[in-house]
Amino acid sequence: MYTIDRSIAIIRPKQPFLDWANQLPDAEKRVSLDDLKKDCTVVLIAECDGDQEARECISEMCLDFFEGELFSWCTHEPWWPQNRTNEMFWEWFEVEFHSIVIDPYEDGIIRKSL
Repeated sequence: MYTIDRSIAIIRPKQPFLDWANQLPDAEKRVSLDDLKKDCTVVLIAECDGDQEARECISEMCLDFFEGELFSWCTHEPWWPQNRTNEMFWEWFEVEFHSIVIDPYEDGIIRKSL
């Protein structure tokens, strides 16, 4: 196992995303916020020394992440919210940062030592 020189960000939907998802014309059933938070997007980001630095790193790419989250739920772009901004991303998603990432695999095989 070895520590990767990266940090991670976990992107979790908040209430505005839930409200949007549940109002979609083709929504077959209503989902809860707990449902949306069960399997969230995890992103490798540059190694960051703290939450503020990690937040700045995510902010540089947040519109791409925003579109990825929307697309994962609805592929019909005209139904997406218009005029998406960085501020809107932070209103729609909470982001949890972690500074230590360990990779226990080498070429698909678990490594025996750190």
